[in-house]
Amino acid sequence: MRRGLFSVFLFAICLATTAAVTSQSQMVASFGGECEGTRFEPSRELASLVHRVKLGQQNPCDGNFCDGVFAYDLNGDGRQEYFVRLACGATGNCKWAIFSDKRARLLGTFTAWFFYIHRRTTSWNALTAYIREGGDQGVIVTLRSRRGTYLQTSERMEHGFAGNAQPFLKRMGIPKCS
Repeated sequence: MRRGLFSVFLFAICLATTAAVTSQSQMVASFGGECEGTRFEPSRELASLVHRVKLGQQNPCDGNFCDGVFAYDLNGDGRQEYFVRLACGATGNCKWAIFSDKRARLLGTFTAWFFYIHRRTTSWNALTAYIREGGDQGVIVTLRSRRGTYLQTSERMEHGFAGNAQPFLKRMGIPKCS
């Protein structure tokens, strides 16, 4: 009996956590899509690391579109972390890397068309990524920082339907380019 109650309790916590991370009220920033980002002037050490990571990609992203980054302080230390496009595909999805500049390091990679940063509830902000699969179908991925590295913690497929073509994007909103 206790084991069953514990399982139900654990399942409820997982559902609540996933719902909170896919709620617009918990979102503090959104990026991606066709937005170019801002000019990136990293330290020499970080520029070298970004270059090496991009070279490791099958079709590295280059050109003006790939030069821009999105910056956000993910851990509240007063320094920005940088989201850099590594490679992009035909559906608009890109492979992204998260970098820190003070002591240049790679914090993780993920694929997304759009991604959302959520209100910090731990020492690092959680992220949600939307991967466009085509038509009204997409994959919603949650990422969390574990020991200084962003890792995927959940994934679910979403299918649109008549009258609600892309429910997740309607709920979260499409990032506005600035």
